[in-house]
Amino acid sequence: MNAENAGNLYVTPVAYGGDLALAAFTDRKDMLSEAQKVIDSAELHWLMEERAIGCLPEGAPAPQVLDCHDVLDLRGERLRTPPNRSWKDLSLVPRREFLNWDNCIRSVDVCAYPYSAYSEKEFHGVEHFINFRCGFNPTVFGINTSSLVNWGTNPPDF
Repeated sequence: MNAENAGNLYVTPVAYGGDLALAAFTDRKDMLSEAQKVIDSAELHWLMEERAIGCLPEGAPAPQVLDCHDVLDLRGERLRTPPNRSWKDLSLVPRREFLNWDNCIRSVDVCAYPYSAYSEKEFHGVEHFINFRCGFNPTVFGINTSSLVNWGTNPPDF
């Protein structure tokens, strides 16, 4: 993604030109429509299994918990969020040495469920809805996270 986006961002994997890509949308419904089109794509499943490091296709076993780390590449301290749970104010969640988790997430592990990271407390501000099962370093997208939701089996109504 070469464009800066100060607003909400919704991301899902797609097969594009014979390779794996992440499709980013500013509209939730558009992202979900695209995700529904490719959910049974054999090409996408193959690409995620064979070419993507740290990605798992839909249906493959993946952890149900959302694990976020305070250092790139899944290092450092871990913040674990079980399915259907959330953190409405990460400044109240302690981290090592009298620090907290507000704006400290630097990497995210593979999770079976979609999740949302919000730039403000109480699930306000810019939302980044992540609909892919990959470990990644979210700071590439510029996510500053002050509240977090692991949607589990109950994603929000779109």
